[in-house]
Amino acid sequence: MIIDNLKNASRYYNVHKGFKEAFTYLEKLNLESCNNGTFNVNGNNIVAIFSTNELKNKNEAILETHQKHIDIQIPLSQAETYGWKAIASLNKTQVNYDSEKDLELYDDIPSTFITVRPGEFAIFLPEDAHAPLIGVGEIKKIIFKISVD
Repeated sequence: MIIDNLKNASRYYNVHKGFKEAFTYLEKLNLESCNNGTFNVNGNNIVAIFSTNELKNKNEAILETHQKHIDIQIPLSQAETYGWKAIASLNKTQVNYDSEKDLELYDDIPSTFITVRPGEFAIFLPEDAHAPLIGVGEIKKIIFKISVD
């Protein structure tokens, strides 16, 4: 997991070949006028998902993992808290891995919680289980799904 300010995004361009393209795409957007939806940034290699969601309390949040994609999650309208736990520590599968959705869900309790504010980002790698959408109210956010390959 990586957490930082968007002003420092270029420091992570060498971590994965898709990071520079995702952050460059983000820089060109007028975030005030973005509508909800899924947009191909680079075919299936990088997808941007704009969404508006109701936040929930920590007890309702479910840990998830992805095998084929890295998430870059960026809250736009307000702070969002994420639960986190190392995938190596998970042992209570709730929903087995679905390769089409690239998603597995767990009943485990996060080992820590982090809060990310507008102007910041969180990167969740395949070894990071994360429970998104924790907080109060409604949030507008963007998620980049970047192919691991």
